[in-house]
Amino acid sequence: MGPATWKGENMKRKLMVAISDVTLIFALALPSHLAAQEQEGEMAITSTENPVPLINQPLVPDATRPGGAGFSLTVNGTGFVSGSVVKWNGSTRATTVVGRSQLKATIFSTDIAKAGTAWVKVANPSPGGGTSNLVFFEITRPTSSVALSASSVHAGSNPTSAAVGDFNGDGKLDLAVANAGSKNVSVLLGNGDGTFKAPVNFGAPGSQSVAVGDFNGDGKLDLVVTNAGVSILLGNGDGAFRAPVTYATGNSPSSVAVGDFNRDGKVDLAVANSGASNGVASVSVLLGRGDGTFNPAVNYSGGFGSLSLAVGDFNRDGKLDLVEANFSTGNVTILLGNGNGTFQAPRSYGTNGAPTSVAVGDFNRDGKLDLVVANLVNNSGGAGSMGVLLGNGDGTFQPVVNYGLGSNPDSVAIGDFNGDGKLDLAVANSGGYGNPASMKLLLGNGNGTFQPALEFVGAGSPNPSSLAVGDFIGHGRLDVAVADGSTVATLLQPPLVSGVNAFLPASLMFGTTQLVGTISPVQPVLLVNYGTLTLSITSISTNGDFIQSHTCGSSLGAGSSCTIYVAFKPSQGGARTGILSVTDDAPGSPQTVSLTGMGTVVELAPTSLSFGCYFACHLILGCHCYCSGSKTTTLTNVGRTALNITDVMISGPFSLGNACPANLGAGQSCGLTVGWQRVSGNGEISISDNGGASPQTVFLSGTKQCSP
Repeated sequence: MGPATWKGENMKRKLMVAISDVTLIFALALPSHLAAQEQEGEMAITSTENPVPLINQPLVPDATRPGGAGFSLTVNGTGFVSGSVVKWNGSTRATTVVGRSQLKATIFSTDIAKAGTAWVKVANPSPGGGTSNLVFFEITRPTSSVALSASSVHAGSNPTSAAVGDFNGDGKLDLAVANAGSKNVSVLLGNGDGTFKAPVNFGAPGSQSVAVGDFNGDGKLDLVVTNAGVSILLGNGDGAFRAPVTYATGNSPSSVAVGDFNRDGKVDLAVANSGASNGVASVSVLLGRGDGTFNPAVNYSGGFGSLSLAVGDFNRDGKLDLVEANFSTGNVTILLGNGNGTFQAPRSYGTNGAPTSVAVGDFNRDGKLDLVVANLVNNSGGAGSMGVLLGNGDGTFQPVVNYGLGSNPDSVAIGDFNGDGKLDLAVANSGGYGNPASMKLLLGNGNGTFQPALEFVGAGSPNPSSLAVGDFIGHGRLDVAVADGSTVATLLQPPLVSGVNAFLPASLMFGTTQLVGTISPVQPVLLVNYGTLTLSITSISTNGDFIQSHTCGSSLGAGSSCTIYVAFKPSQGGARTGILSVTDDAPGSPQTVSLTGMGTVVELAPTSLSFGCYFACHLILGCHCYCSGSKTTTLTNVGRTALNITDVMISGPFSLGNACPANLGAGQSCGLTVGWQRVSGNGEISISDNGGASPQTVFLSGTKQCSP
């Protein structure tokens, strides 16, 4: 075969290869984003598209005191190019490109004049390009410890994952929550004061994990969730999302991460698959087309039982890499990227436990990315730990160092929670070993080590599965949202205000409907004295259908805190409101917290009915199929006036015998008898009335395993 020659004409190339006396001419049309360099015998083709950049944590510095002088901000990451600019709360700052992994930006004194949290991103120019992930810069006074106040907001059924973003463009952080039970995604728009509007649900069957990115390049945040594959919900920019489009992945996808893996300026997806296919565990990579659609998944060998996935440039070659946390094999797996959307063979590192979550950051501030994992249990099945693997900067990692927590950590997230410029760890724990479910903070020392954990009990149910970090109040302190399997717990830091007291949250919502005359579980409000003098407390009170107790006494020392416990006891059905009021000698007294709850006079017992056909065997009678007969739930009016029942409906393979009158007297009861049609399926009874929190429901289930 003779030498190949190239003839170029308007981005088209003809490859001429002489074979004996035959010359073959191949026409090669190059896309507009590819450039060709001609050499004898070969042609090098390179992309001229700019990648979507990625910012590493932490920023340097990542926090400063309010009212200080301007400074130079160092942004480390991957994919920076000539023309990259740092965005500070959406505004461009003068930027120097040090290299593909570092930028320096000029921050003005006016940018940090008062306490708050700045949103820092990097934008790359076209062609390609795009906007990076969001990283927070805190303008706050550093503290040696952290105070958090827990409350909860309701999403869908069985929330398993949470992510933050500004989905309606109002400058306030919102939450997106994947709900495995109700098979949808809840979007809770933030009010900017630590509270959220009622959830709006968007269909996404079997949602397990959720992540955020701009998949069609329109500047509006989109969502991706894992289910049987991955589903894309494109954002409208007003907090609403379009119908999902689903793509196939490997077996049992558990976690999804976003990044520009082939450096073409279009966001791609990486999916950790917890199940193996034909005995092979995998990571699925779906390259983005830039219009919100994706190419079919390409699977790469990964770790077994992978439950979490994260992205970073671990060998500092400008190409994004992947790390998986593998529960089944007790290790993390590193897949180094080739920069063209493909990945090298995996390399694993032990974690001394069964990891369920992994996060990436530079914990010792040496410019090399490190890893932290949450080990649910240790290698002997005992209490779990946090495992830290410091990076060597060449894609390899040092042996794990473990921090025992005495419980079962499920999820880990990173951030600077006390404003001292050092990355800390937030850990959701499901309890166990005599310990309650909690959220723990391990404050960082800045050298890759961490202080003993601070524990915050009451931060969710016994089944936390995901953490999301952000400043939900805009006060310069990072807060935490925990998807805990039943609600979404929010743990808020009080604002640091010199000379006055502060208490959080600004409002309490009792999200579970409460029966009239009964008392709800308490919700705490944290009162903190950030002044330099003792706070004198005159009174603490509630009005309406709310009651309180507290640990505050008549005075609160400087730098101290106390807790007010509020419960809801509705006197009648419907929406109920009230005020928690604290009268003291601080400016702005009395301070108030708004209280809301929903009462009902309708008591249903039981609230669920199960039916079934099952085999049962007797020594003499033999084996037979037995089926459930009809069952009854009782409706009681616990109110002081008659209950007007307007409708009773039933769904699923069930029939209803309704013995309830249209008007049920105070203190009276009636029965709703349900028959089963011996077909597997679920349904519900729905009762519409004027008793508050209407309609009330009774869940119905039927399982047929045999025929009589």
